[in-house]
Amino acid sequence: MRRWLREPLLHFFITGALLFAAYGLIGDEEDDGAGSGGVIRITSAEVDWLTQTWARQWGRPPSVEEARGIITGYLEEELLAREARALSLDEDDTVVRRRLAQKMEFMVRDTWMAGEPGDEELRRLYASHSERFRARARVDFTHVYFSREQRGPHAEADARAALQQLSGAAGADPVQLGDRFLGPYDFSAADQQAVAAALGDEFARRVLAMTPGDWRGPIGSAYGLHLVRVTGAEPARQPQFQSVRNDVLALWRELREQEERAQYFAALLDKYEVVVDESIEPLVGPLSPARAASQ
Repeated sequence: MRRWLREPLLHFFITGALLFAAYGLIGDEEDDGAGSGGVIRITSAEVDWLTQTWARQWGRPPSVEEARGIITGYLEEELLAREARALSLDEDDTVVRRRLAQKMEFMVRDTWMAGEPGDEELRRLYASHSERFRARARVDFTHVYFSREQRGPHAEADARAALQQLSGAAGADPVQLGDRFLGPYDFSAADQQAVAAALGDEFARRVLAMTPGDWRGPIGSAYGLHLVRVTGAEPARQPQFQSVRNDVLALWRELREQEERAQYFAALLDKYEVVVDESIEPLVGPLSPARAASQ
């Protein structure tokens, strides 16, 4: 019995039965003439779209009861939508307009993403955008902080004295030196952007240029002075294409959508006449490439 429930052919017949039932719910206008709102047709394509959308959301095909609920919900939604349009509730409604625009965009986006590029095309894209995929330089370091606010004019001298202690044969304990810092003391695999966000651009530039080894400094930051010891460094590098192929494919899809979107809206602007009040023309600007070229 369980094996039969998993058979695709059984699901096909169930879907057909549900579709037949849906037709029964709405009736046949040509047979009895009942109703005045027109015919609502639920096609197999719509059922496929509804069930596939549900499956993508939940990661599995719907059961018989779930499929029946999906189709019933769609029918109820269509009936309510038709009644709303009959009462002109869709006119001058921002929510409805945005929903219709979103639905239209979802529909045309499927055509934009039709087809997949080959490796040759992706390699050309990778070469032309190599900097985008370049792995950033990263650094591991720890630091000791000296507050200019607390130490005043003695901050730099105190930092240099602490550097001598840390560089001595016995070596001092960094925890016992310096002042309390509200941010982190240890950074691991941090790129320049991460270091700059914590301690400033100039500090990040100098630390990323340091080689692993001894304590160095003092180095100024947005907060004061620091003694720094780099414990590890990884230079910037260009990764192999195969290791970032999925990222290159994502970029291809992004650029493809931008290009198709621009062409689609340019065609729509040629199809419809857009009239703009003179008072707001500077805010709108050129509405299409063709019109921009003619201005």
